[in-house]
Amino acid sequence: MPGPAAEGPADGWWARLPDDGGPGGHTLVWVASHEFPANTVVTLPGSRRPAAWRVAVRGEGPAAPISSVEVALPDAPLLWYVELPEPEAAPGAATLVAFSDPRYAGGTVLTAGEARAAGVAGEQQVAAFRWWTDSGLVHQIYVSPEHRRKRVMLTLAHAAFAVQGMRGGPPLHGDGRRTDDGEAFARALPSYGAWRAVPRTEHLPSMTPGN
Repeated sequence: MPGPAAEGPADGWWARLPDDGGPGGHTLVWVASHEFPANTVVTLPGSRRPAAWRVAVRGEGPAAPISSVEVALPDAPLLWYVELPEPEAAPGAATLVAFSDPRYAGGTVLTAGEARAAGVAGEQQVAAFRWWTDSGLVHQIYVSPEHRRKRVMLTLAHAAFAVQGMRGGPPLHGDGRRTDDGEAFARALPSYGAWRAVPRTEHLPSMTPGN
């Protein structure tokens, strides 16, 4: 999919900031501007985030557990996440599952093992976002009916974008195959993300029966 023109919506770049959480830790901040070439990682001194930052992810590297993701969205709902890598899938995939109760601070990211140990159950999820990790192509998105139109998917999409970035994969993007809800989501994306979803080419049935 072609990127935007230089004067159009920014493809964005990553600022790498030191993290006070421990040795080797750092924060990657995605910045929606043309200040640096698209998708480059620029190491900055100090912990101050650039003004146009949109999402920040904390961890210790591409293969290490991620500790948290912070999304700069007005009125973003409280969400915390479980990251479910699927390296054995064909092609390799990952899913970020979102929960919206007060058991964890907003933005917390658990591994599958941590979630099992804490008794986190799949039926408690409010949304999920799955993508192919080698290409960045979004495969499935889902929001439970009672949590739709509350900026849950927009917040989760930012978080998944940041997780993919921390893992070193190409930026997430969507093809033209979408449900009606997926099309509504694509149309509601901010300018810096809308160009990543090509025009709709195929109508897919809803993942929720009766919708």
